[in-house]
Amino acid sequence: MNRPATDHAYGQYAWALAGKTWSVFSNVDALPEQVDFEGINGAVLVRQAQLRVFPKLGEEYSLVVSVEDPQTDIQNGTGQQGMGDLVLSVDRLPLGGSRAWNYKVGMILRDLTGEATMEGTESPPGKSSTRSATGWGVTTSGRMSPPLWADTDSILWQVTYGEGIGRYLNDLGAVGGGDAVFDPNGDLRPLPVFAGFLSYQHEWTGRFRFMSTWPGLFRSNVNFSWIDIDNFGFQDDLSYNSTLYTSVNLIYFPTQNARFGLEYLWGQRTNKDGSSGSARQIQLSSRFSF
Repeated sequence: MNRPATDHAYGQYAWALAGKTWSVFSNVDALPEQVDFEGINGAVLVRQAQLRVFPKLGEEYSLVVSVEDPQTDIQNGTGQQGMGDLVLSVDRLPLGGSRAWNYKVGMILRDLTGEATMEGTESPPGKSSTRSATGWGVTTSGRMSPPLWADTDSILWQVTYGEGIGRYLNDLGAVGGGDAVFDPNGDLRPLPVFAGFLSYQHEWTGRFRFMSTWPGLFRSNVNFSWIDIDNFGFQDDLSYNSTLYTSVNLIYFPTQNARFGLEYLWGQRTNKDGSSGSARQIQLSSRFSF
């Protein structure tokens, strides 16, 4: 029997929080607007148990520090619980006006732990097969309305680099094995990864005659995203090396509680040996909030 999933469950008092919610390494305020339910591939996006504190630094900034669920996602092994992931971020708060914007800089330190299961990576007799390694990463993201454009338009971005942080990226978290891999000597090696996205959001209301006669507003988003892993030479030829993702959509909001969307999406995956494949799809969606 399937059990209901819990997206968020936490308690908060003043500047402290405990429970399950978005990781401090994520920035949901900078996520592109999409029809695709899976979401953009290169975004840092994970919900998990954590303890965090978030004191304000003056009127414009806040400091957030958290200790989070230390799961390890290993390509040819079984992940084990290490010490909690330590995450720190500094956020610029969105301040008044029609061109309010924010950005975030985050850092993560991870204790990666796992046991080898792939043939040829076993440890000698009498020696433990459990190995540990250090993972780390940095990310910057934000949302802004460019000064020379309409104040209803926005640019959103995120750039992330690190070693052993694949589980925090949307696509690698779904595919699995994105944190680390055991080498032939049985040592755990964090996977270097570079990922990010760039998105442009534009409001069309009033630009075309048919739109001006409909209630509500029309919005479009153009999104581009990537993930690139620096594979090790000993990895299998079909190991995940990179993905590209792009989409464009038109979303109609007749009221605050209703949304209808149309989106074209293109994606490509490339493996370590250079083999690749691509896919295209068109999606329709509707959503009603109560």
